[in-house]
Amino acid sequence: MLAKMGDTSILKNREYIFEPKLDGTRAILIKDGAEIRFVNRRGYNITRRYPELNLSEYIKCEKCILDGEIIVYNSQGLPDFHLLQLRDLTESSKDIKIRAEIYPATYVVFDILEKDGENLRDLDLMERKSILKEVMRENERIQIIPYMENGEKLWEIVKKLNIEGIMAKRKDSRYREGRYDDWLKIKYFKTVDAVTVGYTPGKGKREETFGALLLALYEGENLRFVGKVGTGFDESISRYLLSHFERDKVNVINPPNYEVIWVKPNMVCEVQYLEVTEDKKLRAPSFKRVRWDKNPKDCKVEELQK
Repeated sequence: MLAKMGDTSILKNREYIFEPKLDGTRAILIKDGAEIRFVNRRGYNITRRYPELNLSEYIKCEKCILDGEIIVYNSQGLPDFHLLQLRDLTESSKDIKIRAEIYPATYVVFDILEKDGENLRDLDLMERKSILKEVMRENERIQIIPYMENGEKLWEIVKKLNIEGIMAKRKDSRYREGRYDDWLKIKYFKTVDAVTVGYTPGKGKREETFGALLLALYEGENLRFVGKVGTGFDESISRYLLSHFERDKVNVINPPNYEVIWVKPNMVCEVQYLEVTEDKKLRAPSFKRVRWDKNPKDCKVEELQK
């Protein structure tokens, strides 16, 4: 189930519970006996990336499906997307093993969809939360996300800790495929997940990579160019991105009038920005990370926060 964009006016609504919004990789956990699999939002099996998340002994049922977020905590005990990115950009088995020891991940669970063959999706959220608490045994590698009924209090905590935001979830919500206002995301920082549709040629120190990434969002069935981002990544990330681009002609409804190398719109990146201009362009965007867990079709213009 996906969330729509909300705002702080919902924080007083007692029909919702409120959870911290974690900066991680959304993943479904599938348990079948002793076997654990993680599948991201694009349907990719990402289990091999997290060998430390062998969690079957901490889940007290034979089979289940859980929904949660894979995160990496920093030394202050806060989710850190920079550390998670070091995990996500690793390909070789040797490097995966090394980084799993240096930057271990934690699976933070916020919902249970099935238990021992029983479909729980039509139960109220609070019923599912109760079942989840019975099924889970927490440790440093698997945790249940905390929640509060006082959204304003949690918002103050979010601002104090300088973290991403809040999830507001209706207490009686069923778990449905798609995006509904039963779940709302209220962001402390303005960020958007955008489709990478091209890049500008690199110059000077960036001659061997690229200058900036071109970003677009879906407006109906069409891609709208919303700006370019040239900050927030170092050379290693630039080379990683470049190695995953496939050149292709992309139809955007408002292409820029400068030289662009177009690529297939199959990569999503998260960017932070200051505001959105009247013509729907991002002002002062900065690259945060690649989102291999997100489908490009889910990157829509209505996700922008002005």
